[in-house]
Amino acid sequence: MKKILTFAVCAFLFASCTVYQYTGRDAAINRQDIQATPTIVDVKADFSKRVSATSDWQRTKEDAMAQARYKAITENNIDIVVDPIYEIQFRAHKARKKYKVTMTGFAGSYANARTPVEDIETIKKYSREEIENYLLLHRSDLVLPYFYQQQTGDVINVHSDHSKGCRRDEKKCEAAPAPQPAQTAAPAPATTSKKKK
Repeated sequence: MKKILTFAVCAFLFASCTVYQYTGRDAAINRQDIQATPTIVDVKADFSKRVSATSDWQRTKEDAMAQARYKAITENNIDIVVDPIYEIQFRAHKARKKYKVTMTGFAGSYANARTPVEDIETIKKYSREEIENYLLLHRSDLVLPYFYQQQTGDVINVHSDHSKGCRRDEKKCEAAPAPQPAQTAAPAPATTSKKKK
């Protein structure tokens, strides 16, 4: 009777143990003849809405981070967590389930879904100078390295010189010397021929 009771308790414990695994989004297609069309989206961040989620104890740090991310997205009904930071708890004395992660960030949602071809058609509507001005305002990671030359500290202009078809900050686009006025050739000295008598 004791053996039957012990077996029943063990069976109950193993049957009641539930293990969860969490995954993210992907678009993997294994067949060569089927391709997914790339889609470009804008991420609309709501910095007034802070989101947070905590994982259960997991075997690995990666599993704990994945569960925290999954919970943050599903529990807050958002598409992505913007600028996340993590608090990682670690139990050194435990052989299994040693990591627990708390993730905190801001709510983000996908907007303005489009294909790369649609993006190209949109860009065609703008001049090169308008695109560069946009980059100056919104892509500081691309523009700031050009503003200061470390050797001299001088500010340089990153706008394109359209007449030369290249950027002004490139060495090959150094200012060409101003055209000099055409010099007229000096008149040849008049030669007088004396007739011999």
